Amino acid sequence: MLTGSRISAGFRIVLLLMVSHSIFGQARDSVTHTPFEQYWTNYRLIPKLGGGSMDRAFIEAGVQYQSIYKHPLTLITHGPYSTVDVFINSNNLLLAPKVGYEFTAGLIGLAADVSYFIDHNYDHEGGNRGAVMITPKGGISILGFANLFYGYSIPVSKETISSITRNRFSLVFNINRDYFDLKEAPRRKYKKRG
Repeated sequence: MLTGSRISAGFRIVLLLMVSHSIFGQARDSVTHTPFEQYWTNYRLIPKLGGGSMDRAFIEAGVQYQSIYKHPLTLITHGPYSTVDVFINSNNLLLAPKVGYEFTAGLIGLAADVSYFIDHNYDHEGGNRGAVMITPKGGISILGFANLFYGYSIPVSKETISSITRNRFSLVFNINRDYFDLKEAPRRKYKKRG
């Protein structure tokens, strides 16, 4: 026959096992952070700001849809972007809206874009002209946050704008808040196969 002390001892053991399981057990969907984790952050729409020079200085502003891959050795970024170059000149206004794609890995970056150059008031009558150019670019990147690129613009339309050179130098910053706290950045979720 069970006595009160045996029931009490059994109750304590069961209670101890339940408490220890809840203290030391880990939920399946909890996130663990280790120094060697590898993951992609969610895509984020971020500001893209910078400047550069072709035949004259310009300011570049727009947005990028960027994702960051955190690897133990480096960071990789990629994503499409849309920006506008505003060329600084007292005679006329030269705008260049463009769309492109950028990829960086550590200290190396590559990009390519298609620009539509709009030259306002280029002649004495105040006429406008436009030209389409494709610009492959490459250069030095600081983990995708700052990119110092050289590009060569290739005209693809019949009309060209001879007042700008084909060589392009630019320094552009991708202002993604995930850079400042990658451990807590929202991550892409993957479906398990099988």
